[in-house]
Amino acid sequence: MDDMKLLCMAPAQDLFCDLLMYKDDEYIEIRLLLFKKIVIKKWTIPRNGIAFAMVGNDKGASSDYRDTAYIACILLNGKLLKIPVMQISNDRKDDDPRNVLTEKFYRTFIEEVIKTESIGICGTYKYGINVRPPRLNIDINDTKEYRKRLSEIYKEKQNGYRTPDDIYSLMKAENIQGKILDWLQNDGFLHSRKYTWDKVYKKD
Repeated sequence: MDDMKLLCMAPAQDLFCDLLMYKDDEYIEIRLLLFKKIVIKKWTIPRNGIAFAMVGNDKGASSDYRDTAYIACILLNGKLLKIPVMQISNDRKDDDPRNVLTEKFYRTFIEEVIKTESIGICGTYKYGINVRPPRLNIDINDTKEYRKRLSEIYKEKQNGYRTPDDIYSLMKAENIQGKILDWLQNDGFLHSRKYTWDKVYKKD
């Protein structure tokens, strides 16, 4: 038995599957369960290792909504964690359990990222990010160059005795988050530092 605390669950995109979000002092973990019993995939996010997080859609998907939604975490080591989440549907009533659970899932994730004092960008009013989108909309492909830069910086800090957490702490001490905010602003994906999740999120 693990001692992680269950935060919430929501229907997954995959048939007969659910997403469950857990946490402890060091990690946020999201598990994909089949038939509410079998863990078929895990995404383990180190709290100290988040470079920035975002939510978005893959356009032209073969789903009911023609979009596939996701939550993405880019870690300070350059790794991408892309978690497929059910999109909140405008075609359902607001109190439809699928929408209610999915909204809670998004909101819980956003709140956990805010607690880590990490950068969060993008979102919609449906789950508390009621701010106009920037001139450009960032998607996963747009993060490739950032991931490459972060990976190179991370590798520069590696040596025989530093743990990943040591490296994350060192990168943060050297203001890597300020650099990331500069990158996002310079590329037009964040038109003001006032619009990161910690500044604009509104609890339901």
